[in-house]
Formats: sequence, structure tokens, C-alpha cells
Amino acid sequence: MKNILIIGHKSFIAKNFINDFGYKFNLFYLKKYFKRKDKNFPKVLKLFIKKNSINVILNFAANNDNSYKNENFEKILESNFYLPITLINISNFFKIPLFIFLSKDMYKENKIKNFYSLSKGMLKTFINNSKFSCKLRLLNIDSLYGPYDLKKNRIFPSIFHNLYNKNKIKINLNQIKNFTYVKDLNKILFNLIFKKKQFIYKEIKSEKINITSVYRLFKKNKFYNLSKKNSKYHALFLTREWYKKYYGKK
Repeated sequence: MKNILIIGHKSFIAKNFINDFGYKFNLFYLKKYFKRKDKNFPKVLKLFIKKNSINVILNFAANNDNSYKNENFEKILESNFYLPITLINISNFFKIPLFIFLSKDMYKENKIKNFYSLSKGMLKTFINNSKFSCKLRLLNIDSLYGPYDLKKNRIFPSIFHNLYNKNKIKINLNQIKNFTYVKDLNKILFNLIFKKKQFIYKEIKSEKINITSVYRLFKKNKFYNLSKKNSKYHALFLTREWYKKYYGKK
């Protein structure tokens, strides 16, 4: 059984992975928080990896702030650029597989959209111009949705919060975006863990969703046969069921 180190175990992607596949691996969590100025972090991480015979590192840590506020830029860079670089260097040292996420949101019409996109673009540029001795796995993803996501700055957690919570928040429903169901992503992660290829780059499939149309379905509670697995919105139906249970609604 592989010993896997999960970085960012509090993220909703990580929580889904742990819930769905935790019994398949020996999972370890580093409780020390990464800070760029902490010169001791690499040493602590190396000792942790050696002590627990870690075979794979999954990096779920990220700052998804897509605002344009200058004061957030350093925090975004710390999570989305400097942490992955540190993990790459350490994975190179041990020659073990490392999973890192890029973002399809990096570019839109060849123009950087925000600091989140910029940080991911910087990371991609760094990787493209570096050599690796670790087994690097890069997954390029769109926006994600699914259980355990309670960040109200994201669209689906906001929608379900308003549907099942008395305290309402403002939502921009006039959106058409590409999304991937988090559990579909994690199935791909699970399969890639066993691949022996030195370098893997994978574009993760997503589906365009009209937020207004989906919200109306939720609001009217008219899901018809969405519970069927062949339904286009089956994953959204499953996600809705989780939020209903979380907020105590029947």
C-alpha cells in the first residue's frame, strides 16, 4: 500500500479524495503551514517524508482568490507558486511522484485575467523551463464543484447556501462557465498514482454549465430524472443532495 503525503488536506478536493480513496492508501498530513520566509520548512518536510517512507505527494493547497486586490498578491504567490516550487525541489531530491494542478483559467484571449491566473501562469512557465528527476504529474483543470466546498466566493457553494440557509448572500447568476465534478477529477488522480511514466500532463475534461438555468431547476425543485446516472446533471444532483444534508434540509 502506497504512503501518500497530502498537502492542503483541508481543501474540498482533498476531503473528497480522502473520503473516496482513503482506504486504498496510507495517508499522511503535514500540519506545518508553508511560508516562503520559513527557511526551515524544506528541512521539516524532508524529515517527514523520510520518516514515513512517502511514495507520492499530492498537492491540493492553493489560493483561489481571483480578485484584483494588490494586498492579496503575496499570499496568492506563496500558495500557488513558491509552495509548488518547493515541493518540486523536494520531490526531485527523493525522486518520487508529485501531483500539481494548473488552471485553464490562466489565459483568456491571450490576456492574463487576475492574480490567481498570473500565479498559475508563472508556475507553468517555471515548469516548462526546468528539468526534473521526480515523476511530475500536471493536471490542467477548470473550476470544480462538489461536496465539502463551503467557500461562499465560489458559485455553487453560494447557490446552495442561499437555497438551504436563511441568511442570503449576493450571487451573480448571469454566468456560463466550464466545470468539472470533483469526484471525476479524483478518479483520474487515483488512476494516475499507479502510472510509472516519468512525466504526465493531462487536460481534465469539463462541461459548460449555464448557471441561471441550473439555478432555476434548483429553485423550482424540478429535477425530473436527474438522479439517473445517464443524466447530464447527475453530478449536480448528487452535489445538491450533499448540501441538503449538510444544511439539514429534506
